[in-house]
Amino acid sequence: NDLMRLIGSQGVSLDKSDTGLEGQKIYQMISPAWCSEELADLMHSIDSMIISNRHPRVRHRSIHGQEPRWHIPSDFVNEDVVAPLGLPLNCYKESWLMSLLPSERRKLKA
Repeated sequence: NDLMRLIGSQGVSLDKSDTGLEGQKIYQMISPAWCSEELADLMHSIDSMIISNRHPRVRHRSIHGQEPRWHIPSDFVNEDVVAPLGLPLNCYKESWLMSLLPSERRKLKA
């Protein structure tokens, strides 16, 4: 829960929508440039749990609201999003960390 609070909206992938061969909407994920694969995998696991809990079969009511979008991975990267401060080092992509100036890396407080 603390990790999600630290990440905030800066950890959310953007969507690029397109239309599939059969006319259905498809959404390609555009990941933040700073985000590691480990963190992206965790975020996708959380998304999957939320989607599976929208229509529980036992004991609880369905969650109301807009249906979540089904995303497909892409090679697109969002270079413009600002990285959140104070995350564990493994949440940041190693190549992105290496591209930072020493003063920028200190500001991360990672």
